[in-house]
Amino acid sequence: MVELTNTQNSQVMRWVLITLLVVVVSLATWLVRDILMLTLTAVIFAVLLTTPVRFMVRRGIRRPMAVLLTLALVIVLIGAATALLLPGLLDQFRTLVVDYIPGAARQLQTELQADNLYTRFPFLKGIDLKALTDQISTQFLGGLANVTSQLFPFVGSLASVLLSVLIVLFLALYFIADPDVHQRGLIRLFPLPYRPRAQEILSKLDLVLRKFLQAQIVLMLLIGVSTGVALWVIGMPLAGVLGTITGLFSFVPNFGPLVALVPILAVAIINTPEKIGLIIVVYYVLQFIQSQLVTPLLMGQEVNLPPAVILLSQIVAGIFFGFLGLLLSVPLAAIVLVLVQEIYIKDILGDRQYDGQAVVSEVGIEPDGV
Repeated sequence: MVELTNTQNSQVMRWVLITLLVVVVSLATWLVRDILMLTLTAVIFAVLLTTPVRFMVRRGIRRPMAVLLTLALVIVLIGAATALLLPGLLDQFRTLVVDYIPGAARQLQTELQADNLYTRFPFLKGIDLKALTDQISTQFLGGLANVTSQLFPFVGSLASVLLSVLIVLFLALYFIADPDVHQRGLIRLFPLPYRPRAQEILSKLDLVLRKFLQAQIVLMLLIGVSTGVALWVIGMPLAGVLGTITGLFSFVPNFGPLVALVPILAVAIINTPEKIGLIIVVYYVLQFIQSQLVTPLLMGQEVNLPPAVILLSQIVAGIFFGFLGLLLSVPLAAIVLVLVQEIYIKDILGDRQYDGQAVVSEVGIEPDGV
């Protein structure tokens, strides 16, 4: 009886210590959450850049030279895009911000004051549209003012923004230059018997992030080009910059397409108000094709996140980590999903047959870190 009591006390003590450890780790994570988000951004950027680096290394080019060639390629591509595309896009973007969005707001205000909308749409008569639009405008402007402070941690001025960008760039370069050093250091934090398993999990995380980023870049290009072409065919001005905005915002599921629709509607209200219904239908048909057909084909089973998980991850990441957390919510959810499947389900619960719907379908992954 005494032995049973001692066993129960030890189990209780163990769970108390585990709970205390979880609380301490959670508190520490909360205190350094901004640094963690910057580090995650650097890791994702490094994973993206190591795709061409690995391609070159496999063909006999030494890693330092492959890194330099990759950086040179990135600089050349950015320079070419800046010289060929950026001037026209910037001019269109200036016209959008200076002329169309304020003009659309003024026109909407005029329609509300003249009660033209109630005449055109009788079902709106029970809604105080003026109060509603005033409230939305106030919240939108307030949110827009806070975006800069939430986009990067430590942001309070332009110098802080540049500091955050430099931190991400230099961290990514360090990770790319010698990933094995960082990976071995991380592996050493685990007990000796678990280190091979930790190496396997890190390789799976690397694969999931790589597949997600490759597919996401293709998706952004497809949705940006298709939206721009569709708007041009309809006869919308500024189709190039509107397609570019839509492509960039498509990185954030659910919320991104809604935000990208605002400037499209602003341009449509001034130029083609009679085509607003057609524009919305075309826009959401393209979004439906992207989310239901193109995205599953590109991402396959490597990043098989249910829509509910994506939405919850966006809400939670946005609350705890701000705009940057919302931006990185999908890769964060993919990382957490892999960790739950590999550590909790397989290692702790012992369900070694669970495959997580083939989250990782390739074998022979190179353990070369980020």
